[in-house]
Amino acid sequence: METLWVCLWVFVFVPLIISILSFLVVLIRSPFKFPYREITFDVSGTKKPKIEDYIDRLLINNKMNAIDRHKSEMLAWEKGCLEDIKKSVYKKRRNDQFIASLDWEHAFIFIFTRNKTRYKQVNYVRYPYTVVEEIGRFSCSYKYLKDRFNKLNEIGFEAVLSEYHSKSQRSLMTKELREQIAFRDNFTCQICGKYMPDGVGLHIDHIIPVSKGGKSVPSNLRVLCSKCNGRKSDH
Repeated sequence: METLWVCLWVFVFVPLIISILSFLVVLIRSPFKFPYREITFDVSGTKKPKIEDYIDRLLINNKMNAIDRHKSEMLAWEKGCLEDIKKSVYKKRRNDQFIASLDWEHAFIFIFTRNKTRYKQVNYVRYPYTVVEEIGRFSCSYKYLKDRFNKLNEIGFEAVLSEYHSKSQRSLMTKELREQIAFRDNFTCQICGKYMPDGVGLHIDHIIPVSKGGKSVPSNLRVLCSKCNGRKSDH
């Protein structure tokens, strides 16, 4: 008799219990996982990185191509989920789980990382190695990115929004920007045509003065020689 009960437990009750538990797990667990898009920025060497500036530079360099592509992938995922729900035996529960999984307001996740040097000691000798640490993250919707893209488009993608609207435009005249304008204008005064390959007497001029709202962006900058720049200042 005891052997019969053992056999019943092993071959009938245990498999039945496992089947019931598996059924409950399938029923309870949501099969829907929202397809977030994670984008990582390495901010090593930057003391106080601004997430908005990094996002703006991403949009300036890549436009909305990658963002739009992922939006299409998310819409395809959503369509596929709705089709699966129609075929499901548990339509109401699956529909509730699907709705709970939606998170369009945080669809895009931007992660800040920084490379940190660590050391390990082997036989009294210290060896450096690098680890990548996450120092922050920011999430947003497609609409947020599209709005920033439109604002950047309005200013010709010439600068990140924080710099374009900065009240300290002169501080944005970096060495790199000066070199960019000098190369673009071929080291040539844009009024008299003087060629200054050695950079002597070469000035980078704001076409619309900063005092009158001019920006430190390429379209508002040009090369002038010292004489032409001086004549302009006299007017």
